[in-house]
Amino acid sequence: MLGVNSLPVAELRAVPWVELMPWLDDYVSERAALLESLAPGETWWLEDGPSTTAQDVDLEKVLAELAQLFVSGHKALTFAAGFPAVEAELPMSVLGLETRASTTVRRLTEGKTVEGLLTSTAQDLFVIPGTSEQTVRDVAYALLEVSVLVDPRARGAIENEGQESSPVVTQLLDDLAALASWRRLRGQHDRPLLAVDIEDESPEQIQELAARISAISSLDLPDVEQGDPADEIENILTQLDDRESMAIGLRLLAREPISLGELSTKLHLSKPAASSIESHAKAKINAACGYGTAVGNLLASLRIEIQPVASVERLIAVHPTIGRTVPSIDVPLWLVLDRLDDYFEVTEGWAAAPDVAGAKKRTESLLEDLESPNGVVAFLELAGLTGMPSDELRSWLEWCDIPVVEESVLTRTKKLADALVGTLEAIGEPQNSTQLAERSRTGKPAASVQRALELDERAVSGADGLWRLIGWETAVPIPVVPDTEQFEAVEGIVRRRAGRATKRPEQTRRLYRIGLAWRYRIVVTADQLRGSGFALPAGVAAAVGCERGHTVELKSRLGTQMVRWTGAQPTSGTIGRFLRELDAHVGDEVLLEFSPDRTFAVVRPEFIAAEADPLRRALAAIGHPQPSGIAERHLVRVLADAIGLYGETRPRRLLSAYESSSEEHVVALLEEAWMHSGNAHE
Repeated sequence: MLGVNSLPVAELRAVPWVELMPWLDDYVSERAALLESLAPGETWWLEDGPSTTAQDVDLEKVLAELAQLFVSGHKALTFAAGFPAVEAELPMSVLGLETRASTTVRRLTEGKTVEGLLTSTAQDLFVIPGTSEQTVRDVAYALLEVSVLVDPRARGAIENEGQESSPVVTQLLDDLAALASWRRLRGQHDRPLLAVDIEDESPEQIQELAARISAISSLDLPDVEQGDPADEIENILTQLDDRESMAIGLRLLAREPISLGELSTKLHLSKPAASSIESHAKAKINAACGYGTAVGNLLASLRIEIQPVASVERLIAVHPTIGRTVPSIDVPLWLVLDRLDDYFEVTEGWAAAPDVAGAKKRTESLLEDLESPNGVVAFLELAGLTGMPSDELRSWLEWCDIPVVEESVLTRTKKLADALVGTLEAIGEPQNSTQLAERSRTGKPAASVQRALELDERAVSGADGLWRLIGWETAVPIPVVPDTEQFEAVEGIVRRRAGRATKRPEQTRRLYRIGLAWRYRIVVTADQLRGSGFALPAGVAAAVGCERGHTVELKSRLGTQMVRWTGAQPTSGTIGRFLRELDAHVGDEVLLEFSPDRTFAVVRPEFIAAEADPLRRALAAIGHPQPSGIAERHLVRVLADAIGLYGETRPRRLLSAYESSSEEHVVALLEEAWMHSGNAHE
């Protein structure tokens, strides 16, 4: 079926857009900016019709943007109200839906016409299992296309619905082929594509059937030639015009890029014009390197390899292709990928996805999951989870300014006392102040070490002048079976007991219990807005009941939300659709809400004035939905419940708990309320 860009203008409606889509009438004042850039004219959607707009711009691109706006901002509006020009009697086949969208609509309504779809909403589509945001946008796009046509029935031959094969079968075959291609790309040729779960006492014929299905691997499906990424880049570069080639060769993909000013001089253009040429060239190359191309497939595989990070040297050893030189620009392929792809970055010899700064944060998050109460992580445990070679991991931690002492990683070193206590736990033997000053790598003299530990309740000095951790005195020697003790002694060295459980939700930073739900605060990133998944602390996975090696599906008003723990860390599926609905931007704070009925939502934190009571500001910081509405007498109780200290009312006890499992700015608010006012009594 032909797209609208290929149709004569006479086949497009001339009535104003707003008559075809009444919801566009809401796009005025500040909201008008969402539409102004799509076509000429400050209010083109109020004055022009599709036939006029199509003469100046890419109409299919306009429809795609409108589909996204409709899905993100008008989910509760029925399609009939959103697209009144679409006749209910039109055959469903006129929509020309692709397999996935057709499957979703078929699950919503079995009608042969669009009537059943028109009485529904985008929200109704989201709740259908297996439906993604892109699928809902595809349905909206199809309705938009029909809306702008003078005669939708004239688009072409309508399929014979009575003989149409099930779209579910077509989708299954397409999905299996795509999965097989991915498995081959990852070198997982023998891994089954499907798993069948049947009862133990099933008939023999069914058991044999299940075995046959489970035996299907990527080797059983036709192979697809992956192509050569370097050759593919070369081919794309030959399609650029002279000015684009100059921008690419001298700036974007150069080993030593010239400045934008120098480029503008060479092109005899202004800086904005030169920048525009560079941007268009980059966009043109990116558009030709999506998943399914040799370059796109290589990038997808690399992103799997570098979680959280890998040295470029090791990455080249695993994927020699990226070390090859692209002849026309005389740079290695990895540099091309770094400069062109926003999801792949190389910095100072480190490769990461989407970037090295994000890899550092993910490393810190993984360490938070593994750390002891004193902020100590066994180096070997971390190495086992990351899969990085030991030497490379040590170099990466050093690059991140994360210290390693006595084969232990220290996660809490901002305060001197924390660094010293962590060092004591890492060493596992009593130390005097001079020894600790040398081995802690804090740069502080013995006198400062002495003073810091004297004020700390976690360590004690014996008659021999040596510092020990509280709890060491009850450490049991191996092979005695320990009971409730935290430490054990092995040949005179005290170690924290191995095999401790996953960090509880109450111990997880940025995660708080609000009523019966959990709220986890994040800062929005560009990758989340683009639709990428992201790592979650183990405590969040515990809060939603996701165990290592498993996946949990949560319900939401925008479709199923996945939480997976199939790698080193739990991960969340994309929340892009929620962020677009909130009109969130990079740097905004939002709250992921996990409710006991296994539902999920993303909400903004409540605003509270800077001059408000610090305890109420603390409630807002931990994600309470009504920080100003809580009665004064309940403030402390709510703060205690948020970190699992139900019934606790002693400020000093609560402050200590928040110091060990919360965040600095929350602790500062509690200190302002209790310490500075002199109310931190037990």
